[in-house]
Amino acid sequence: MRKNEIKIAGVVAFYKPTVDIVDNINSYINDLDILYVIDNSDEKNTKLIDILKAKEKICYIDNHGNQGIANALNVGAQRAIKDEYDWLFTIDSDSKTTPNMITLMLECLELYDPKTIGIVSPLHKNKFGKFSEKNIQKKETGSKVLTTMMSGNLLNLNAYQKVGPFIDKLFVDSVDHEFCLRLNLNNFSIIQANKAILEHNLGNLKKYFWFYSTNYSPIRHYYATRNRLYLINRYKKDFPGFCKKEGIGILKDLTRILITENQKLSKIKAIIQGYQDYHNNIFGKKENFFK
Repeated sequence: MRKNEIKIAGVVAFYKPTVDIVDNINSYINDLDILYVIDNSDEKNTKLIDILKAKEKICYIDNHGNQGIANALNVGAQRAIKDEYDWLFTIDSDSKTTPNMITLMLECLELYDPKTIGIVSPLHKNKFGKFSEKNIQKKETGSKVLTTMMSGNLLNLNAYQKVGPFIDKLFVDSVDHEFCLRLNLNNFSIIQANKAILEHNLGNLKKYFWFYSTNYSPIRHYYATRNRLYLINRYKKDFPGFCKKEGIGILKDLTRILITENQKLSKIKAIIQGYQDYHNNIFGKKENFFK
């Protein structure tokens, strides 16, 4: 499947951005036919908006406040479908592509039947040069994986229409993994392009001895806990191994907070609140979150 044979739209959502994101956008905008910029900010950065609107390939969309990443992805996907695009490039505002990344992903896609592929993902490299994926030593051009982070992916919009949209009520965190699991249940594969590399930032990432910590805010720990529990309950029969790792992930977060991070009490309270809200079936954007 060659680049000139398909139409690729892109979507990026931002919240309280700075003009620095323009450099990130410039790293991939030439590989896309159009980029939908979804503004989730409550207070608008008018200087940045003017810069974005001046770019030929950018379609700026005011999302009227913070509706969450799932909603923003759905806005972009539905607009791309309406505009008759085939694939949607999904990327975080703080991520940057390396040269030829999207081209390498398309070359990887050529090795498969595109009708069976839900997502093509790059390798995600953090600021320390560490890759998130475990199988980067493989020599194969592409590898099948169960789930991937959503930043830097090519999403098959036909698969999106068949499996349904991202789950709005999750708001943020686990939105990508839930969607990937649903793709798998509907016989769509997630392919990792082992030669394509994305420079991807995860929170305020810091290295401590032999491990890394994202230093997420309390509210992010709230969403991470609540939504992980949602995934565990929903997919424990179909993907028990994945769900076991998600449960261990909550324990690892607690350990990192206790050993290395600040705001320990607030973050532990947030995890407890996430647990309580999950069991009380409270989802969506968390209002009146404690400081």
